[in-house]
Amino acid sequence: MADIKVEKICQYALSKDNKPKALFSKIGVVGCGTVGQSIARLVSARGIDVVFIETNEERIKNAFKRIEDNLDSMINRWGMTSSEKRAILSRIEGTLDCTKLQECDLVFESVRSKSKKADVLLVKEVFQKIEQNVKRDTIIATNATILGVTEIASVLKYPDRAVSIHFLVSQPDAPVVEASRGIETSDEVSKKVEKFIKLLGKRLVPIAESPGGISARLVSPLINEACQMFLEGVGTMDEIDDMMTKGLGLRLGPFAMADKIGLDKILLWLDGLYSEFGDQKYKAHTVLKNHVRARHLGRKTRKGFYEYDAEGKRINAPKYYNF
Repeated sequence: MADIKVEKICQYALSKDNKPKALFSKIGVVGCGTVGQSIARLVSARGIDVVFIETNEERIKNAFKRIEDNLDSMINRWGMTSSEKRAILSRIEGTLDCTKLQECDLVFESVRSKSKKADVLLVKEVFQKIEQNVKRDTIIATNATILGVTEIASVLKYPDRAVSIHFLVSQPDAPVVEASRGIETSDEVSKKVEKFIKLLGKRLVPIAESPGGISARLVSPLINEACQMFLEGVGTMDEIDDMMTKGLGLRLGPFAMADKIGLDKILLWLDGLYSEFGDQKYKAHTVLKNHVRARHLGRKTRKGFYEYDAEGKRINAPKYYNF
């Protein structure tokens, strides 16, 4: 009987190490709050693996709970099946271990503090931590709205890999995404980012690096001016919102939009824009500040300019007290 020659399968490039790896097969997210959860859900829904980093197990548990709640809401609206939900969740991993970012092609930072100055320091620290745990060609992206990617990327050994990709908070499923490059960002990275946005089924809106981009810079003063009109008695919150939705065709009026985005986030945007440009139109209105001081932050606290039930449906508009 002739000897049987045994050959290793790796010789035929079928081993795990030799399999061709698709670009953007795994994405990382550092900080899985509201925005991080939206990114993880969106990316996973397109068949891409996601690993998110959090600071403790409780935050990981809460992130999965909120992602699952969001998916259940989509199922209830006939926008998803239970099997699709299971598939999305199966592609998301939460961990405390930053070394899990090693296989990621792109990593988002999605962490925030309560002031612009602290935000800059925090995001720079996160960028450095990410760079210590990824490959040379991994893209590092910020979802920051007000902060410039050039300044953040200045702490990196390879600042050419940094970019800003801004997903809209109030409309995470919107068909467009803002993105801007820093002074050091390479053309190769810009092209890869455009390809990534297309993989998500969205269109890239390339913008020049500027605090607030297009969306936040236009929306913030709109909400600010709506607060002033309400205080002057020009119209009620309902009337102002109705004029903008039924009269001008916006999907949400300024007060309903602020509640969806989060009043604390709007306040941070305005403070950052006012600090950057010094224009009075960005100076946060007292009505907005008072709601934030009272922790009436919008839908996430079930009370903002309007009140909401546990399912996020509007109940009424709270009375604004004047003596």
